[in-house]
Amino acid sequence: MSNVALYNTEVPSAFPLARGASLTTRVPTGRDRQLRIAPEGQVSSPTPSHALMRILVVSPNAQACTALRGVFEREGREVLSASSPAGVVEMIGRAEVDLLISDQLLPDDSGYALLESVRDQHPTVMTALMAAPGMSQAPLLAFERGASDFLTQPIDAEEAVAFLRRAEQLHAVRGHVARPSTAEYEAPDFRGMYGTTSVMRDVFKMITRVGRTGVTVLVTGESGTGKELVARALHDESARRNKPFIALNCSALPSELVESELFGHTRGAFTGAVKDRGGLFEAAHDGTLFLDEIGDLGPLAQAKVLRAVESGEVMRVGGTKSSHVDVRVIAATNRPLDEMVLDGRFREDLLYRLKVISLALPPLRERKSDIPLLASHFLHVFSERHSLPARALSPDARDMLMQYDWPGNVRELRNVIEGALVMCDGAEIAVCDLPSSLTTASPRLSVPTSLMEQSADLPFVEARERALREFDRAFLGAALSRNGGNIARTARALGLHRQSLQKLLARRDLRNGETVREL
Repeated sequence: MSNVALYNTEVPSAFPLARGASLTTRVPTGRDRQLRIAPEGQVSSPTPSHALMRILVVSPNAQACTALRGVFEREGREVLSASSPAGVVEMIGRAEVDLLISDQLLPDDSGYALLESVRDQHPTVMTALMAAPGMSQAPLLAFERGASDFLTQPIDAEEAVAFLRRAEQLHAVRGHVARPSTAEYEAPDFRGMYGTTSVMRDVFKMITRVGRTGVTVLVTGESGTGKELVARALHDESARRNKPFIALNCSALPSELVESELFGHTRGAFTGAVKDRGGLFEAAHDGTLFLDEIGDLGPLAQAKVLRAVESGEVMRVGGTKSSHVDVRVIAATNRPLDEMVLDGRFREDLLYRLKVISLALPPLRERKSDIPLLASHFLHVFSERHSLPARALSPDARDMLMQYDWPGNVRELRNVIEGALVMCDGAEIAVCDLPSSLTTASPRLSVPTSLMEQSADLPFVEARERALREFDRAFLGAALSRNGGNIARTARALGLHRQSLQKLLARRDLRNGETVREL
Protein backbone atom coordinates (compact mmCIF):
# COMPACT_ATOMS: atom_id res chain seq x y z
CA MET A 1 0.00 0.00 0.00
CA SER A 2 1.35 3.43 -0.97
CA ASN A 3 1.25 6.45 1.25
CA VAL A 4 -0.08 9.94 0.63
CA ALA A 5 1.93 12.71 2.23
CA LEU A 6 -0.61 15.25 3.42
CA TYR A 7 0.59 18.36 5.24
CA ASN A 8 3.73 16.35 6.01
CA THR A 9 1.58 13.76 7.83
CA GLU A 10 1.61 10.19 6.51
CA VAL A 11 -1.84 8.64 6.09
CA PRO A 12 -2.90 5.45 4.30
CA SER A 13 -3.63 5.93 0.59
CA ALA A 14 -7.01 5.07 -0.87
CA PHE A 15 -5.40 4.27 -4.23
CA PRO A 16 -3.79 0.81 -4.36
CA LEU A 17 -1.28 0.72 -7.23
CA ALA A 18 0.43 -2.22 -8.84
CA ARG A 19 3.82 -3.32 -7.59
CA GLY A 20 6.54 -0.88 -8.57
CA ALA A 21 4.23 2.14 -8.77
CA SER A 22 4.20 4.96 -6.27
CA LEU A 23 1.83 7.82 -5.69
CA THR A 24 2.70 10.85 -3.60
CA THR A 25 1.35 14.32 -3.16
CA ARG A 26 2.62 17.26 -1.19
CA VAL A 27 0.19 20.04 -0.36
CA PRO A 28 1.88 22.95 1.42
CA THR A 29 0.10 24.21 4.51
CA GLY A 30 -2.11 27.20 3.90
CA ARG A 31 -3.34 26.35 0.38
CA ASP A 32 -6.96 27.16 -0.42
CA ARG A 33 -8.01 23.65 -1.29
CA GLN A 34 -8.04 21.37 1.78
CA LEU A 35 -8.46 17.62 1.59
CA ARG A 36 -10.48 15.84 4.28
CA ILE A 37 -9.77 12.29 5.35
CA ALA A 38 -12.92 10.22 4.84
CA PRO A 39 -13.73 6.97 6.63
CA GLU A 40 -11.41 4.06 5.93
CA GLY A 41 -8.63 6.41 4.87
CA GLN A 42 -10.20 7.54 1.59
CA VAL A 43 -9.60 11.07 0.33
CA SER A 44 -12.89 12.91 0.06
CA SER A 45 -13.92 15.74 -2.21
CA PRO A 46 -12.52 19.18 -1.56
CA THR A 47 -14.64 21.78 0.08
CA PRO A 48 -16.94 23.11 -2.65
CA SER A 49 -15.96 26.74 -2.28
CA HIS A 50 -12.26 26.14 -2.92
CA ALA A 51 -11.09 24.09 -5.89
CA LEU A 52 -7.54 23.92 -7.16
CA MET A 53 -6.40 21.88 -10.13
CA ARG A 54 -4.96 18.52 -9.16
CA ILE A 55 -2.25 17.26 -11.51
CA LEU A 56 -0.99 13.70 -11.87
CA VAL A 57 2.45 13.16 -13.45
CA VAL A 58 3.17 9.60 -14.60
CA SER A 59 6.89 9.21 -15.28
CA PRO A 60 9.82 7.02 -14.22
CA ASN A 61 12.00 10.15 -14.46
CA ALA A 62 12.26 11.39 -10.88
CA GLN A 63 14.09 14.54 -11.97
CA ALA A 64 11.29 15.57 -14.34
CA CYS A 65 8.66 14.86 -11.68
CA THR A 66 10.55 16.97 -9.15
CA ALA A 67 10.92 19.83 -11.62
CA LEU A 68 7.22 19.85 -12.46
CA ARG A 69 6.26 19.55 -8.80
CA GLY A 70 8.36 22.59 -7.97
CA VAL A 71 6.84 24.73 -10.72
CA PHE A 72 3.22 23.68 -10.19
CA GLU A 73 3.29 23.89 -6.40
CA ARG A 74 4.73 27.40 -6.57
CA GLU A 75 1.63 28.20 -8.64
CA GLY A 76 -0.60 26.75 -5.93
CA ARG A 77 -1.47 23.46 -7.62
CA GLU A 78 -1.54 19.98 -6.14
CA VAL A 79 0.79 17.45 -7.69
CA LEU A 80 0.53 13.66 -7.58
CA SER A 81 3.13 11.42 -9.18
CA ALA A 82 3.35 7.78 -10.24
CA SER A 83 6.37 6.04 -11.66
CA SER A 84 4.32 3.48 -13.63
CA PRO A 85 0.99 3.58 -15.50
CA ALA A 86 -0.22 0.41 -13.75
CA GLY A 87 -3.41 1.11 -11.82
CA VAL A 88 -3.47 4.81 -12.74
CA VAL A 89 -6.63 4.69 -14.89
CA GLU A 90 -8.58 2.96 -12.13
CA MET A 91 -7.66 5.46 -9.45
CA ILE A 92 -7.94 8.73 -11.43
CA GLY A 93 -11.62 9.24 -10.61
CA ARG A 94 -11.20 8.52 -6.91
CA ALA A 95 -8.16 10.82 -6.76
CA GLU A 96 -10.16 13.61 -8.42
CA VAL A 97 -7.39 14.23 -10.94
CA ASP A 98 -7.99 17.14 -13.26
CA LEU A 99 -4.91 16.91 -15.47
CA LEU A 100 -2.83 13.85 -16.37
CA ILE A 101 0.70 14.31 -17.74
CA SER A 102 2.07 11.08 -19.21
CA ASP A 103 5.75 10.56 -20.01
CA GLN A 104 6.39 9.47 -23.59
CA LEU A 105 9.17 7.15 -22.40
CA LEU A 106 7.01 4.83 -20.34
CA PRO A 107 7.82 1.13 -20.99
CA ASP A 108 6.43 -0.46 -24.16
CA ASP A 109 4.99 2.85 -25.41
CA SER A 110 2.40 2.62 -22.65
CA GLY A 111 2.39 6.41 -22.40
CA TYR A 112 0.27 6.64 -25.55
CA ALA A 113 -1.96 3.79 -24.37
CA LEU A 114 -2.48 5.61 -21.08
CA LEU A 115 -3.64 8.72 -22.93
CA GLU A 116 -6.16 6.69 -24.91
CA SER A 117 -7.47 4.87 -21.84
CA VAL A 118 -7.98 8.09 -19.89
CA ARG A 119 -9.67 9.71 -22.88
CA ASP A 120 -12.11 6.80 -23.16
CA GLN A 121 -12.82 6.19 -19.47
CA HIS A 122 -12.46 9.71 -18.01
CA PRO A 123 -13.49 12.17 -20.76
CA THR A 124 -13.58 15.14 -18.36
CA VAL A 125 -9.90 14.72 -17.45
CA MET A 126 -7.50 16.72 -19.57
CA THR A 127 -4.41 14.82 -20.74
CA ALA A 128 -0.98 15.94 -21.90
CA LEU A 129 2.23 14.28 -23.06
CA MET A 130 5.69 14.90 -21.64
CA ALA A 131 7.72 14.41 -24.81
CA ALA A 132 11.26 13.06 -24.85
CA PRO A 133 14.07 15.40 -25.96
CA GLY A 134 14.30 15.79 -29.72
CA MET A 135 11.08 13.91 -30.48
CA SER A 136 9.30 16.48 -32.65
CA GLN A 137 6.72 13.97 -33.91
CA ALA A 138 5.65 12.85 -30.43
CA PRO A 139 3.16 15.69 -29.80
CA LEU A 140 1.32 14.97 -33.05
CA LEU A 141 0.93 11.31 -32.10
CA ALA A 142 -0.29 12.40 -28.67
CA PHE A 143 -2.89 14.73 -30.15
CA GLU A 144 -4.23 11.85 -32.23
CA ARG A 145 -4.78 9.95 -28.99
CA GLY A 146 -6.73 12.70 -27.31
CA ALA A 147 -4.02 14.77 -25.63
CA SER A 148 -4.78 18.48 -25.32
CA ASP A 149 -1.25 19.74 -24.87
CA PHE A 150 2.35 18.68 -24.33
CA LEU A 151 5.55 19.51 -22.46
CA THR A 152 9.10 18.83 -23.57
CA GLN A 153 12.02 17.45 -21.59
CA PRO A 154 14.19 18.65 -20.00
CA ILE A 155 11.60 20.69 -18.11
CA ASP A 156 11.89 24.45 -18.56
CA ALA A 157 10.24 26.43 -15.76
CA GLU A 158 8.97 29.21 -18.03
CA GLU A 159 7.45 26.77 -20.51
CA ALA A 160 5.91 24.76 -17.66
CA VAL A 161 4.20 27.89 -16.33
CA ALA A 162 2.90 28.71 -19.82
CA PHE A 163 1.64 25.12 -20.07
CA LEU A 164 -0.15 25.52 -16.73
CA ARG A 165 -1.76 28.77 -17.87
CA ARG A 166 -3.15 27.03 -20.93
CA ALA A 167 -4.52 24.28 -18.72
CA GLU A 168 -6.11 26.85 -16.42
CA GLN A 169 -7.96 28.34 -19.38
CA LEU A 170 -9.63 24.97 -19.85
CA HIS A 171 -10.33 24.53 -16.17
CA ALA A 172 -14.06 24.57 -15.54
CA VAL A 173 -16.05 24.96 -12.37
CA ARG A 174 -14.77 23.26 -9.16
CA GLY A 175 -11.82 21.38 -10.44
CA HIS A 176 -13.25 19.74 -13.56
CA VAL A 177 -11.46 20.28 -16.85
CA ALA A 178 -13.45 20.52 -20.05
CA ARG A 179 -11.96 19.48 -23.36
CA PRO A 180 -11.21 22.19 -25.90
CA SER A 181 -14.09 22.99 -28.19
CA THR A 182 -14.87 25.48 -30.89
CA ALA A 183 -16.18 27.77 -28.16
CA GLU A 184 -12.56 28.64 -27.36
CA TYR A 185 -12.26 30.21 -30.79
CA GLU A 186 -15.51 32.17 -30.96
CA ALA A 187 -13.57 35.42 -30.54
CA PRO A 188 -13.52 37.27 -33.89
CA ASP A 189 -9.75 37.69 -33.97
CA PHE A 190 -6.82 35.34 -33.51
CA ARG A 191 -3.28 36.73 -33.72
CA GLY A 192 -4.21 39.33 -36.32
CA MET A 193 -6.60 37.12 -38.28
CA TYR A 194 -10.34 37.65 -38.23
CA GLY A 195 -13.08 35.10 -38.74
CA THR A 196 -15.94 33.39 -36.94
CA THR A 197 -16.88 30.83 -39.58
CA SER A 198 -16.34 27.18 -38.72
CA VAL A 199 -13.62 26.81 -41.33
CA MET A 200 -11.61 29.65 -39.78
CA ARG A 201 -12.13 28.34 -36.25
CA ASP A 202 -10.66 25.06 -37.49
CA VAL A 203 -7.67 26.97 -38.86
CA PHE A 204 -7.16 28.74 -35.51
CA LYS A 205 -7.36 25.44 -33.65
CA MET A 206 -4.83 23.88 -36.00
CA ILE A 207 -2.44 26.78 -35.51
CA THR A 208 -2.75 26.50 -31.73
CA ARG A 209 -2.12 22.76 -31.81
CA VAL A 210 0.67 22.62 -34.38
CA GLY A 211 2.35 25.88 -33.39
CA ARG A 212 3.62 24.42 -30.12
CA THR A 213 5.51 21.69 -31.96
CA GLY A 214 8.68 22.07 -33.97
CA VAL A 215 7.45 20.35 -37.13
CA THR A 216 7.64 21.85 -40.59
CA VAL A 217 4.33 23.13 -41.94
CA LEU A 218 3.18 23.71 -45.51
CA VAL A 219 0.55 26.45 -45.74
CA THR A 220 -1.49 26.32 -48.93
CA GLY A 221 -4.07 28.69 -50.29
CA GLU A 222 -4.78 31.22 -52.98
CA SER A 223 -2.90 34.49 -53.15
CA GLY A 224 -4.19 36.97 -50.59
CA THR A 225 -5.63 34.46 -48.10
CA GLY A 226 -3.13 35.35 -45.35
CA LYS A 227 -0.46 32.67 -45.51
CA GLU A 228 2.21 34.86 -43.93
CA LEU A 229 -0.14 35.75 -41.07
CA VAL A 230 -0.56 32.04 -40.42
CA ALA A 231 3.21 31.55 -40.44
CA ARG A 232 3.68 34.35 -37.93
CA ALA A 233 0.94 32.91 -35.74
CA LEU A 234 2.63 29.50 -35.80
CA HIS A 235 5.86 31.18 -34.74
CA ASP A 236 4.16 33.14 -31.97
CA GLU A 237 2.52 29.97 -30.63
CA SER A 238 5.87 28.17 -30.43
CA ALA A 239 8.69 28.15 -27.91
CA ARG A 240 10.67 30.14 -30.51
CA ARG A 241 8.37 33.14 -30.17
CA ASN A 242 11.14 35.36 -28.75
CA LYS A 243 13.60 34.35 -31.47
CA PRO A 244 13.85 35.67 -35.06
CA PHE A 245 11.05 35.30 -37.58
CA ILE A 246 12.55 35.66 -41.06
CA ALA A 247 10.40 35.71 -44.22
CA LEU A 248 11.45 35.35 -47.85
CA ASN A 249 9.21 35.53 -50.91
CA CYS A 250 10.94 33.05 -53.20
CA SER A 251 9.26 34.53 -56.30
CA ALA A 252 10.47 38.06 -55.57
CA LEU A 253 14.12 37.33 -56.45
CA PRO A 254 15.74 35.95 -59.61
CA SER A 255 16.53 32.26 -59.23
CA GLU A 256 20.27 32.91 -59.31
CA LEU A 257 20.01 35.14 -56.23
CA VAL A 258 17.66 33.05 -54.10
CA GLU A 259 20.40 30.54 -53.20
CA SER A 260 22.74 33.31 -52.01
CA GLU A 261 19.91 34.94 -50.07
CA LEU A 262 19.04 31.72 -48.28
CA PHE A 263 22.49 30.31 -47.60
CA GLY A 264 24.82 33.31 -47.86
CA HIS A 265 28.05 33.50 -49.87
CA THR A 266 31.77 33.86 -49.49
CA ARG A 267 33.89 36.65 -50.88
CA GLY A 268 34.50 36.17 -54.59
CA ALA A 269 31.85 33.48 -55.00
CA PHE A 270 30.38 35.48 -57.90
CA THR A 271 30.58 38.93 -59.41
CA GLY A 272 29.66 41.48 -56.77
CA ALA A 273 30.41 39.23 -53.78
CA VAL A 274 32.97 41.56 -52.23
CA LYS A 275 32.76 40.11 -48.72
CA ASP A 276 31.43 37.13 -46.80
CA ARG A 277 27.74 37.32 -46.06
CA GLY A 278 25.46 35.06 -44.03
CA GLY A 279 22.14 33.86 -45.39
CA LEU A 280 18.63 33.79 -44.00
CA PHE A 281 19.03 30.29 -42.57
CA GLU A 282 21.82 31.62 -40.36
CA ALA A 283 19.84 34.75 -39.50
CA ALA A 284 16.88 32.61 -38.42
CA HIS A 285 18.96 30.41 -36.08
CA ASP A 286 16.84 29.29 -33.09
CA GLY A 287 13.82 30.89 -34.75
CA THR A 288 11.54 30.41 -37.75
CA LEU A 289 12.21 30.80 -41.48
CA PHE A 290 9.13 31.38 -43.63
CA LEU A 291 9.57 30.51 -47.31
CA ASP A 292 6.67 32.01 -49.22
CA GLU A 293 5.95 30.81 -52.77
CA ILE A 294 8.22 27.80 -52.23
CA GLY A 295 7.12 26.43 -55.62
CA ASP A 296 9.23 29.07 -57.37
CA LEU A 297 12.53 27.69 -56.03
CA GLY A 298 14.91 26.37 -58.67
CA PRO A 299 16.21 22.76 -58.62
CA LEU A 300 19.55 23.57 -56.97
CA ALA A 301 17.95 25.70 -54.25
CA GLN A 302 15.38 22.93 -53.64
CA ALA A 303 18.17 20.41 -53.05
CA LYS A 304 19.95 22.69 -50.59
CA VAL A 305 16.74 23.52 -48.72
CA LEU A 306 16.02 19.80 -48.38
CA ARG A 307 19.46 19.23 -46.87
CA ALA A 308 19.04 22.15 -44.49
CA VAL A 309 15.62 20.97 -43.31
CA GLU A 310 16.72 17.36 -42.86
CA SER A 311 20.14 17.84 -41.28
CA GLY A 312 20.27 21.46 -40.15
CA GLU A 313 23.47 21.87 -42.21
CA VAL A 314 23.95 24.87 -44.51
CA MET A 315 26.86 25.86 -46.73
CA ARG A 316 27.41 29.31 -48.15
CA VAL A 317 27.70 29.72 -51.92
CA GLY A 318 31.39 29.34 -52.74
CA GLY A 319 32.13 27.94 -49.29
CA THR A 320 33.75 24.64 -48.32
CA LYS A 321 32.51 24.22 -44.74
CA SER A 322 29.02 23.55 -43.46
CA SER A 323 27.57 25.18 -40.37
CA HIS A 324 24.75 23.92 -38.17
CA VAL A 325 21.53 25.89 -37.71
CA ASP A 326 18.45 25.21 -35.61
CA VAL A 327 15.61 26.60 -37.71
CA ARG A 328 11.94 25.73 -37.98
CA VAL A 329 10.86 26.01 -41.60
CA ILE A 330 7.34 27.02 -42.58
CA ALA A 331 6.63 27.07 -46.31
CA ALA A 332 3.70 28.42 -48.29
CA THR A 333 2.45 28.18 -51.84
CA ASN A 334 -0.54 28.94 -54.02
CA ARG A 335 0.64 26.45 -56.62
CA PRO A 336 -0.27 22.75 -56.97
CA LEU A 337 2.98 21.20 -55.74
CA ASP A 338 1.65 17.67 -56.21
CA GLU A 339 1.18 18.35 -59.91
CA MET A 340 4.58 20.02 -60.09
CA VAL A 341 6.14 16.85 -58.65
CA LEU A 342 4.54 14.81 -61.45
CA ASP A 343 5.88 17.30 -64.00
CA GLY A 344 9.37 17.13 -62.50
CA ARG A 345 9.35 20.78 -61.47
CA PHE A 346 9.44 20.15 -57.72
CA ARG A 347 11.29 17.55 -55.69
CA GLU A 348 9.04 14.87 -54.26
CA ASP A 349 11.28 14.30 -51.23
CA LEU A 350 11.26 18.02 -50.41
CA LEU A 351 7.46 18.15 -50.66
CA TYR A 352 7.09 15.27 -48.21
CA ARG A 353 9.58 16.88 -45.85
CA LEU A 354 7.80 20.23 -45.93
CA LYS A 355 4.26 19.00 -45.44
CA VAL A 356 4.63 17.07 -42.23
CA ILE A 357 1.56 19.15 -41.50
CA SER A 358 -0.43 20.72 -44.32
CA LEU A 359 -2.64 23.68 -43.43
CA ALA A 360 -5.04 24.84 -46.13
CA LEU A 361 -6.50 28.35 -46.02
CA PRO A 362 -9.96 28.84 -47.54
CA PRO A 363 -10.53 31.54 -50.16
CA LEU A 364 -12.70 34.44 -49.06
CA ARG A 365 -15.54 33.36 -51.37
CA GLU A 366 -15.92 30.22 -49.22
CA ARG A 367 -16.37 32.22 -46.00
CA LYS A 368 -18.37 35.20 -47.13
CA SER A 369 -20.08 35.59 -43.76
CA ASP A 370 -16.71 36.87 -42.47
CA ILE A 371 -16.71 39.77 -44.96
CA PRO A 372 -18.64 42.28 -42.75
CA LEU A 373 -16.32 41.50 -39.83
CA LEU A 374 -13.19 41.94 -41.96
CA ALA A 375 -14.54 45.11 -43.56
CA SER A 376 -15.33 46.61 -40.15
CA HIS A 377 -11.83 45.76 -38.94
CA PHE A 378 -10.18 47.35 -41.99
CA LEU A 379 -12.36 50.47 -41.69
CA HIS A 380 -11.16 50.89 -38.12
CA VAL A 381 -7.51 50.30 -39.02
CA PHE A 382 -7.43 52.73 -41.96
CA SER A 383 -9.47 55.45 -40.30
CA GLU A 384 -6.78 55.58 -37.60
CA ARG A 385 -3.88 55.23 -40.02
CA HIS A 386 -5.04 58.02 -42.31
CA SER A 387 -6.65 60.18 -39.57
CA LEU A 388 -10.05 59.93 -41.24
CA PRO A 389 -13.50 59.91 -39.59
CA ALA A 390 -14.77 56.48 -38.61
CA ARG A 391 -17.36 55.27 -41.11
CA ALA A 392 -19.56 52.21 -41.53
CA LEU A 393 -20.73 50.37 -44.64
CA SER A 394 -24.13 51.24 -46.04
CA PRO A 395 -26.47 48.23 -46.50
CA ASP A 396 -26.13 48.47 -50.29
CA ALA A 397 -22.34 48.56 -50.12
CA ARG A 398 -22.34 45.59 -47.76
CA ASP A 399 -24.55 43.65 -50.18
CA MET A 400 -22.16 44.51 -53.00
CA LEU A 401 -19.20 43.17 -51.03
CA MET A 402 -21.11 39.98 -50.24
CA GLN A 403 -22.01 39.38 -53.90
CA TYR A 404 -18.48 39.75 -55.23
CA ASP A 405 -16.30 36.61 -55.53
CA TRP A 406 -13.03 38.22 -54.34
CA PRO A 407 -10.43 36.55 -56.57
CA GLY A 408 -7.77 38.50 -54.65
CA ASN A 409 -9.20 37.29 -51.34
CA VAL A 410 -8.64 39.19 -48.08
CA ARG A 411 -5.83 41.26 -49.58
CA GLU A 412 -8.19 42.55 -52.27
CA LEU A 413 -10.89 43.30 -49.70
CA ARG A 414 -8.36 45.20 -47.60
CA ASN A 415 -7.33 47.36 -50.56
CA VAL A 416 -10.94 47.97 -51.59
CA ILE A 417 -11.91 49.13 -48.08
CA GLU A 418 -8.89 51.43 -47.83
CA GLY A 419 -9.66 53.05 -51.18
CA ALA A 420 -13.38 53.39 -50.41
CA LEU A 421 -12.65 55.05 -47.06
CA VAL A 422 -10.37 57.60 -48.70
CA MET A 423 -12.89 58.38 -51.45
CA CYS A 424 -15.96 58.53 -49.19
CA ASP A 425 -17.53 61.96 -48.58
CA GLY A 426 -20.64 60.85 -46.74
CA ALA A 427 -21.37 59.39 -43.33
CA GLU A 428 -21.30 55.83 -44.73
CA ILE A 429 -19.37 53.93 -47.39
CA ALA A 430 -21.75 53.87 -50.35
CA VAL A 431 -21.77 51.77 -53.52
CA CYS A 432 -20.42 54.73 -55.48
CA ASP A 433 -17.32 54.70 -53.25
CA LEU A 434 -16.46 51.13 -54.27
CA PRO A 435 -14.22 50.48 -57.31
CA SER A 436 -15.81 49.74 -60.65
CA SER A 437 -14.33 46.23 -60.66
CA LEU A 438 -16.91 45.34 -57.99
CA THR A 439 -19.87 47.19 -59.46
CA THR A 440 -19.32 45.97 -63.04
CA ALA A 441 -20.12 42.34 -63.76
CA SER A 442 -17.15 40.23 -64.85
CA PRO A 443 -17.19 39.21 -68.52
CA ARG A 444 -18.78 35.87 -69.19
CA LEU A 445 -16.28 33.30 -70.35
CA SER A 446 -18.60 31.06 -72.31
CA VAL A 447 -17.96 30.71 -76.02
CA PRO A 448 -20.28 33.11 -77.94
CA THR A 449 -22.85 31.56 -80.28
CA SER A 450 -21.54 33.71 -83.13
CA LEU A 451 -18.08 32.21 -82.71
CA MET A 452 -19.53 28.71 -82.78
CA GLU A 453 -21.39 29.54 -86.02
CA GLN A 454 -18.27 31.04 -87.59
CA SER A 455 -16.23 27.94 -86.69
CA ALA A 456 -18.80 25.39 -87.84
CA ASP A 457 -17.10 24.67 -91.19
CA LEU A 458 -13.53 24.70 -89.84
CA PRO A 459 -11.47 21.59 -89.04
CA PHE A 460 -11.76 20.58 -85.39
CA VAL A 461 -8.20 21.55 -84.42
CA GLU A 462 -8.51 25.00 -85.98
CA ALA A 463 -11.96 25.61 -84.44
CA ARG A 464 -10.73 24.59 -81.00
CA GLU A 465 -7.71 26.89 -81.28
CA ARG A 466 -9.96 29.82 -82.21
CA ALA A 467 -12.22 29.13 -79.20
CA LEU A 468 -9.24 28.82 -76.88
CA ARG A 469 -7.83 32.08 -78.16
CA GLU A 470 -11.06 33.91 -77.41
CA PHE A 471 -11.30 32.28 -73.99
CA ASP A 472 -7.72 33.28 -73.13
CA ARG A 473 -8.35 36.87 -74.21
CA ALA A 474 -11.50 37.17 -72.09
CA PHE A 475 -10.05 35.37 -69.07
CA LEU A 476 -6.66 37.11 -69.04
CA GLY A 477 -8.22 40.48 -69.80
CA ALA A 478 -10.53 40.13 -66.79
CA ALA A 479 -7.64 39.00 -64.58
CA LEU A 480 -5.51 41.98 -65.63
CA SER A 481 -8.40 44.33 -64.95
CA ARG A 482 -8.91 42.92 -61.44
CA ASN A 483 -5.23 43.41 -60.67
CA GLY A 484 -4.91 46.91 -62.10
CA GLY A 485 -2.91 45.76 -65.12
CA ASN A 486 -0.05 44.60 -62.87
CA ILE A 487 1.61 41.59 -64.53
CA ALA A 488 3.45 40.33 -61.44
CA ARG A 489 0.29 40.48 -59.30
CA THR A 490 -1.83 38.88 -62.03
CA ALA A 491 0.69 36.06 -62.46
CA ARG A 492 0.64 35.32 -58.73
CA ALA A 493 -3.17 35.34 -58.67
CA LEU A 494 -3.29 32.88 -61.59
CA GLY A 495 -0.48 30.64 -60.31
CA LEU A 496 1.75 31.40 -63.31
CA HIS A 497 5.34 32.53 -63.66
CA ARG A 498 5.55 36.17 -64.73
CA GLN A 499 7.53 35.20 -67.85
CA SER A 500 4.88 32.62 -68.80
CA LEU A 501 2.11 35.19 -68.44
CA GLN A 502 4.07 37.71 -70.55
CA LYS A 503 4.48 35.16 -73.34
CA LEU A 504 0.79 34.24 -73.18
CA LEU A 505 -0.25 37.89 -73.33
CA ALA A 506 1.99 38.48 -76.33
CA ARG A 507 0.66 35.36 -78.08
CA ARG A 508 -2.93 36.53 -77.56
CA ASP A 509 -2.14 40.12 -78.65
CA LEU A 510 -3.23 41.54 -75.30
CA ARG A 511 -0.19 43.65 -74.51
CA ASN A 512 -1.05 46.27 -77.14
CA GLY A 513 -4.72 46.52 -76.31
CA GLU A 514 -4.59 46.50 -72.51
CA THR A 515 -3.04 48.81 -69.96
CA VAL A 516 -0.29 46.56 -68.64
CA ARG A 517 2.24 47.37 -65.93
CA GLU A 518 5.32 45.26 -65.24
CA LEU A 519 5.56 46.01 -61.50
